[in-house]
Amino acid sequence: MLSEIGSNFWIKPGEGKGNKPLGTPYQFGYHCSDYVWMSTGRSATKLVLQTIEDRNPDVQKVALLPSFTCHTVFEPFLDYGYQVHTMPLCAKLTTSPEDILYYQEQYNARVVLVHRYYGFDTLPGFNKVVELLQKRGVVVIEDCTQCLYSSFPYSNADYVVASIRKWCGVPDGGFAICKEGSFPRKPISPDTKMVEAKRIASELKYQYLFEGKGDKLSFKAKYREAEELLDSQVDFFTIDALSAAIQAELDVELLKKKRRDNYKVLLEGLQNKEGIQIIFDTLPEDVVPLYFPILTDNRETMQDLLADNDIYAPVVWPKADNSPTIDEVAELIYEKILCIPIDQRYDIDDIQRIVKVINK
Repeated sequence: MLSEIGSNFWIKPGEGKGNKPLGTPYQFGYHCSDYVWMSTGRSATKLVLQTIEDRNPDVQKVALLPSFTCHTVFEPFLDYGYQVHTMPLCAKLTTSPEDILYYQEQYNARVVLVHRYYGFDTLPGFNKVVELLQKRGVVVIEDCTQCLYSSFPYSNADYVVASIRKWCGVPDGGFAICKEGSFPRKPISPDTKMVEAKRIASELKYQYLFEGKGDKLSFKAKYREAEELLDSQVDFFTIDALSAAIQAELDVELLKKKRRDNYKVLLEGLQNKEGIQIIFDTLPEDVVPLYFPILTDNRETMQDLLADNDIYAPVVWPKADNSPTIDEVAELIYEKILCIPIDQRYDIDDIQRIVKVINK
């Protein structure tokens, strides 16, 4: 049982020294004409928008995005001068095919970006929607970050982007895939300064947790430095060699099993718990969850309670400052969402400890 649960992934000193090749993003179930490994999912989206403009310089810059999303999803569109609109959600985080088609037509959006939530298939019937959008001349982008390891059928979107940093201890990593054509402007250099700061922070955290060395302030300061460097990225970078090696060596089957097992423990332990609404109260066989998301009216109190017990539950996501007008359901989710960590670092006894703290 670990004393601390959640927050940044650590890296064991010496990890990522293997020679196993990273391979292609097709390992996640996509098959298209070209791909590029990037430093971040955000930069992958920017590269896609640049490619769309290269292929069609007269593209109308009107985009339709999910109303509940991260600021890093909005940012690339705003940076490239898009007018951004959003489509509404239901309380279970699904978006209906009818709504996607209606709001695309309502705003005359020429680019539509979608994503599924927390590993679950929250876009029922989306493949048929993609076909209809493409017939309208709309470019479709799917951000598959949160469902990378789930096995339900993926879409036939024109472009696919993702960040791999949310799933394991890689300092950086993302990719972009295109269904047709190629990416003419692929980056060739990594962001070594940012990755080195992330490596140092991640190794310091490992030494603090497992070797009793150092202190929290040191590794947290280094993590902040790394994130500031990442946020300040302007140029396109490729994935760093360390991240590529760690991803290539990742035990994917263990990742899938532990996340599913840990989710089930929370599902059983928090079922019918007063003050908590479990968003996804079943775990389909084809789902590998990213977090255990809940809605609660007492989010800050619960976060503080968990943190007092060295359990760090993030808000994924807080409402972005650059968010356009959104619907009431999305507003409610932004206000009440809390994500309990369930990742492969933790065993069942760690997750049972979370249940005990919340139930107590």
